[in-house]
Amino acid sequence: MGKFTSSKKTYRVDPLGLNLPNNGVDNEEIDTADNLSGIVAGGVVGATTDGNLIMNEDLSQSITDPIKLLDLISSFETVERDFAFRTISEFVLENESFTQELIKPENIRKIITHLVEPDVQIRVSVIGTFRNLTVVKEDICETLISLDILTPLLSNFVQGIDFIKTLNEKDMKQQKSIETQHVLIQAVALINNLCEVSDKGFSIVSKECKSILTTLFQILINNSIFMPELIMNISEFLTVVTDDNNELNATINNELMLQLFNIIKDSTTINIRLKTLISTIILNIGQLYNKELVIENITPILLSTFQFNTISTLNSDLLKSLNSAKDAKLKYDQLVAEQTDDNDNNNNNNNNNNNNNNNNNNNNDEKMGIDENSNNNNDSDNNNNNNNNNTEESIDESKPITSTVDETIKKTPKNIIKNAAADLVQECEKQFKIQNEQWKDSLLAQQSAIELFVNIVSDAQQQQPDDSNPYDDDDDKFLDIEDGETEQSQQILSNISKFIISTPLCQYLIELLNSIVNFDLTEFGKLNIELLPNISSIRILQKRAMTCLSNLLITFIPKEENVQKILWDLLMKIANKSFTTNDIDIIEMTTSSLWSIMRTNSNIGFTTEIEIKNLVELAIKSPNSIKTNLIGIIGIAGQKPYCQNILKEVAMFLLQCLNKDLPADIISESLNSIFDIYAEPNVNNIVKEVSLIQHLEAFIPIIRNKIKTDKKKLDRALLDRLDESRINLSRFITYKKSQK
Repeated sequence: MGKFTSSKKTYRVDPLGLNLPNNGVDNEEIDTADNLSGIVAGGVVGATTDGNLIMNEDLSQSITDPIKLLDLISSFETVERDFAFRTISEFVLENESFTQELIKPENIRKIITHLVEPDVQIRVSVIGTFRNLTVVKEDICETLISLDILTPLLSNFVQGIDFIKTLNEKDMKQQKSIETQHVLIQAVALINNLCEVSDKGFSIVSKECKSILTTLFQILINNSIFMPELIMNISEFLTVVTDDNNELNATINNELMLQLFNIIKDSTTINIRLKTLISTIILNIGQLYNKELVIENITPILLSTFQFNTISTLNSDLLKSLNSAKDAKLKYDQLVAEQTDDNDNNNNNNNNNNNNNNNNNNNNDEKMGIDENSNNNNDSDNNNNNNNNNTEESIDESKPITSTVDETIKKTPKNIIKNAAADLVQECEKQFKIQNEQWKDSLLAQQSAIELFVNIVSDAQQQQPDDSNPYDDDDDKFLDIEDGETEQSQQILSNISKFIISTPLCQYLIELLNSIVNFDLTEFGKLNIELLPNISSIRILQKRAMTCLSNLLITFIPKEENVQKILWDLLMKIANKSFTTNDIDIIEMTTSSLWSIMRTNSNIGFTTEIEIKNLVELAIKSPNSIKTNLIGIIGIAGQKPYCQNILKEVAMFLLQCLNKDLPADIISESLNSIFDIYAEPNVNNIVKEVSLIQHLEAFIPIIRNKIKTDKKKLDRALLDRLDESRINLSRFITYKKSQK
């Protein structure tokens, strides 16, 4: 199966340790808005192994020089090592200069030794550090493997799996099992990242997994008793490690496959993303048994992901939840500002009253002119009077003034309102976070399903490779040689293609792409910057959906003309936007699909001379992959009456493409377009004006030599196409010379 790199997540620190939920929470993107959870108001919050907060000003000083953290990881104090690795795991995501220092081999080796830390929280942070590092610097994976990170990492993995496989639901709630799962969550994610990038890492992990693959399946079957993050990470890992890995997959028997399939088949409680991941695993392994049957069984699950409306939920439910959180925060900030102003005013009034009292006392002393004893007695009387007159404002001098003021504020109605507002902010933000995670899960499920369909459709279009090379240097009759396996291979692939065509996949892809294209993502992002990561995810989804639709249209074009028109309009919108953003991949896919539609229905598409002229100019400047598609489109459109006035320009362009240095597909399509456009006698004046026949005759030895030179480089299908064009070239020249 073709591989799509997964949406890698990052490890974020929970300052309260493993005793609290959501420790080491996964994040879909690196969110720079997140504060470093271990730093509060210039101080540093660490955590002891029992989860108690500590404040350590000495540790906080090391933040000013992150490099000192690399010394701190060797401290004899557990708290200091804990703080160091928590902070390092975050700095990897946010501090490029620190990361450059961190990836030096001597530092990597030093950190690898801590993968066997006895303190669980430290071990989680160490693995999380490497996990984050493989996300921000993917090319570090080979270095990590060469420094033998997999030995201690796989030890954590295997030991953790062996421990939790024996536990029942009650045991899973014990502290040790929770800690083990947290280690596994990070370890599995890191192993997955390494396997996706490194073939060597993939090979090492595959060998280690042979003994525990059945256990991993059992864990998925009993998924409800484990942490959801662990189940999700194991599923993602298995989609990678079982991909094109028959030796490993053979360790799973058919009965275990059926058990896992039955778990997701009718479940209404299992996360749709988890269903999609498990479907991928089943397909990877099921190919050893009955590929067609597996595809037929998992397709309904995959198609169910399209029930999620990406744009609608973003623009309604999620946006509404976000705005509620923002409104609640704004109201809270206003209350805080008002209370601050009131406190300032009260303090000013108190200061003024105190000053007035002092002035009055001084004036009375001067006027009365009494002796010291009298002054003392009067002062005592005055103090008693003041105390009697100000009993509600008495201050307990045994407490700090700030503490007394805070206690007074807490008793005011405004503070009650403020506290309620703070609770509302927390609740709204929690609600938004939940909805946002659900939205991301649904989108990723849809994306995974589409990627799986991309692989299924692509595999159905491939033919069995012929390893032998039947061509001799003097043999030009390439088309007479048959592949004995071709008929059987095509029959198997045709059955899969027919099944996929019979599903509503094409309709769902059109609806999804239309909803995205008709929505202004750029403007929405400007107005709601908090949702920019979501918009990035939608753009990735759009590209995956376009890939799937493009591959599908190679196999089949809907027969209904109204559907063809909808398809054409959609593809033109996408193409126009892609030319603006210079998205080469999307342009290649859309032009290929437009060409496929025109081959099916030549009456649909471009209708004016200026459009074809623009296509020629565009093709001249386009890269080869796009140029081939545009040449094919021009070859069909150029036969229309409205192109008569620009046929000379078209001919000159196509002749320029007959260059031995250009790829074989461009040469072949250019010749085919010439044959289609200039075959009839009514264009002979153009043929003569551009000396078309002379140019073609001169190209015959060139194309013969190119076939002989490139026959070992080209795949069989392309080589056959090029030779077919060579044969037709000679026939075309003879045909044109016979015309009067």
